[in-house]
Amino acid sequence: MARPTLASPRPGGRPRDESRDHTIRQAALELLAEHGYDGVTMDRVATRAKAGKATIYRRWPSKIALVMDALTQFTEQTMQVPDAGSLRNEMVTFLLSFVELAGSEQGRIMAEMVSEMPRNPELRSAVRERMWSQRRSSSESIVNRGIARGEVSPEADPAILIELGTALILQRLLITGDPVDRSFVEHIVDDLIIPYAARN
Repeated sequence: MARPTLASPRPGGRPRDESRDHTIRQAALELLAEHGYDGVTMDRVATRAKAGKATIYRRWPSKIALVMDALTQFTEQTMQVPDAGSLRNEMVTFLLSFVELAGSEQGRIMAEMVSEMPRNPELRSAVRERMWSQRRSSSESIVNRGIARGEVSPEADPAILIELGTALILQRLLITGDPVDRSFVEHIVDDLIIPYAARN
């Protein structure tokens, strides 16, 4: 039996109604917030979105495909960082967006899903495939522009460069409860990320 994919089926027949897709994704996010991943079912999504199950399955082949699509659609809107002229400007923007996302309802949902990953291999695979790869794609564009400007040394590890910021932010948000404001983000960028990026 073929393994379900996370991609939506190929479009056919009438054009997809994007507003309908948004309503269904929003219903899935609301149910995730209320009941957690295990409490989301296609029946509940159909009822909340006032959509037929057949309509949902034509768009998403499984619950996990729908959930991951709903979450990635949201994060794509919040984590994109355009060229801001310098590594500092872009890293401050990226990390402030990360703070906003982590503190949002969707961020809380993602934290709960991460806690489920050790018990659910399918979910673990999906989160790594969609969420982490998306974040890596956003951050790689920042690093590549920094390299092109001569701000990032070839000796710097791109993953460490990004994780210096995100790890410290999560430490405060999830463990210490200390404030995470623009001043804190700028300290991370100026005192840790910029010096690391310029290492020889």
